[in-house]
Amino acid sequence: MEISIPGHNSRTGLLLLVSVIAVTALLFAGPIPQDPSYHLFADSSQVLGLGNFWNVISNFPFILIGFLGLARYSRLTQVESGPGYVVLCVSVVFVGIGSAYYHNAPSNGSLLWDRLPMAVAFMALLSMLLGERVITRYKPLPLWLLVVIGLSAVVYWSWTESLGRGDLRPYLLVQFLPVLLIPLIVLLFPSRYINNSLLLSSFALYFVAKLLEHFDTEVLSITGLTGGHAFKHVVAAIAGLCIIYAIPARRPGR
Repeated sequence: MEISIPGHNSRTGLLLLVSVIAVTALLFAGPIPQDPSYHLFADSSQVLGLGNFWNVISNFPFILIGFLGLARYSRLTQVESGPGYVVLCVSVVFVGIGSAYYHNAPSNGSLLWDRLPMAVAFMALLSMLLGERVITRYKPLPLWLLVVIGLSAVVYWSWTESLGRGDLRPYLLVQFLPVLLIPLIVLLFPSRYINNSLLLSSFALYFVAKLLEHFDTEVLSITGLTGGHAFKHVVAAIAGLCIIYAIPARRPGR
């Protein structure tokens, strides 16, 4: 389903307007430091000598799915999606590694390595969608520009935390602006090859993952096994799988 707004420039202008409003709102919000309670998770079980076992081990699906995506690379049907696709898949692998490292010893310092690949993954997805539907020229440029923006946002947050005046605003923009823009792009611009159903499914799963994260303690009390954060990792990894398979590829052997 697409919203009928005449003119490519008008639809692109709407995306720019949403972006400007989001940036402006965060500028007026003032610096946002990292809440220290963010590092306190419902389940800190130690299993086989590994602390926070379930929150660490639940990141393995990211690594598996990232490598599965890389194995599809040679079969992609659209050459132009290649660079963004590789960056996305590699980022998903490092999301698993970085998140596992963070959850082994949660702190602002280790959180840096969780957020860096996550920011790159969001930027890679946004760049692929922009290149497929919105940008008609210089398509490789948005990928590297957005990746640099994503990395810079995380490094800026970490630097401000080290100075004792943490500011999450650029990182929040990198994480949540794509969540606003990508559904708009799907609704406003016709698909050339990226599968809309899988893309929207990934966003539904991302929403479920955020709910599991929010109700971390409640999920632990219900399941008696682990908190919502570990389940969040698994659901978010499945969302990543949907995104990877939204990029078309030939079947093996063809």
